Amino acid sequence: MTGLLAGKTVVVFAATGAIASAVAKTAIAEGATVFASGHKAASVANLQRQLGDEARCSVVDATRPESVREHLEEVLVSTGTIDGVFNGIGGRPQALGYPEPVESMSLSQFMIPIERILGSTFVTSREAAFKMKENPDGGSMVTLSATLSVMTAARMANLSATCAAIEGLTRSLAGEFGADGIRVNCVRGSAMPETRTIQETVAEQASYSDVPQVTSPPLGRPITVQETANTAAFLLSDRSSGTTGQVLTVCAGQFV
Repeated sequence: MTGLLAGKTVVVFAATGAIASAVAKTAIAEGATVFASGHKAASVANLQRQLGDEARCSVVDATRPESVREHLEEVLVSTGTIDGVFNGIGGRPQALGYPEPVESMSLSQFMIPIERILGSTFVTSREAAFKMKENPDGGSMVTLSATLSVMTAARMANLSATCAAIEGLTRSLAGEFGADGIRVNCVRGSAMPETRTIQETVAEQASYSDVPQVTSPPLGRPITVQETANTAAFLLSDRSSGTTGQVLTVCAGQFV
């Protein structure tokens, strides 16, 4: 089989979400053996139907180190190697506590996406790095952020802080595991209107009177989920072998 990821084993966490499921599908199309997981059994069963027999889908809690570790050990027993890891964990705006003005946002509400998204990114990256260190050729880990990290977006303090922290974590991990041949990069995507998360966020923000007019990016259109997944696949592949500690922004030119 040919493709960017031919012969590689790629693990995709939180693969029941829009972006991570697209990454899993793209990795399969590019020749990888894909192990995809999600938190809920019903969603994982649906994911298995979407991905077909070319993927192996499991129930994994990507916020719990023990669950992540057990899953990665099962992958190693099955394939003998882990070459790439992507974590697309997220959540619906209401569950993550945004949008919300800072004046009414409690500390516990502020910490929700930090603990869930940033925490899961740390856990999955750490556990995967321990496994990848045994690979003669190392491996590639790709994290997921959003352009909120470089925006002045009102009422998004907790998620904006989370995105910025993921990018900082990415650079630190790249420095720590680079000597082991492990590359760590981040895909920073802008709003993808096809996702339920963006649809719900836009609807909630519309209830405020000070929402600014959004101008079209240079390409004249928003990005798609598939474009974000394609970028992740590139970073997981050997075509990006000289790239680590970087944040690649997929935004149709809106942020430079």
